[in-house]
Amino acid sequence: MTCIFCHQLNENDILYQTEHFKVVWDIDPVQTGHLLIISKEHYDTLSQVSPAIRYELSDLEVFLTEKLCQILAIDGVTIACNDRLFDAGTHFHVHLIPRFQSDGFWDQISLAQVQLDLTHFLKAL
Repeated sequence: MTCIFCHQLNENDILYQTEHFKVVWDIDPVQTGHLLIISKEHYDTLSQVSPAIRYELSDLEVFLTEKLCQILAIDGVTIACNDRLFDAGTHFHVHLIPRFQSDGFWDQISLAQVQLDLTHFLKAL
């Protein structure tokens, strides 16, 4: 499958960029102002991104969150990382979703709960 972020992203869609990331509007926004931070290099998952580039990502998330809150007068931002497992035809990227205290965001999320044995996870920490 061809990665749309590597092959179908137009330069005029890029709102902002750093050395390793591009910022665009989400094409199917959860909320007005919903941004995507897309790595310029194709990484399947966050774990493939080097520590130095992850620091740049973290700084970019803070910068964009502050701008969204200041300029749009929102209450906050939900940040969610996705990889190709969750968004077919893409690679690793981050969603910045503008939030309001009364938007009902968490009320709308309904997942099939899976019972997991967390014993091995806790031992690994």
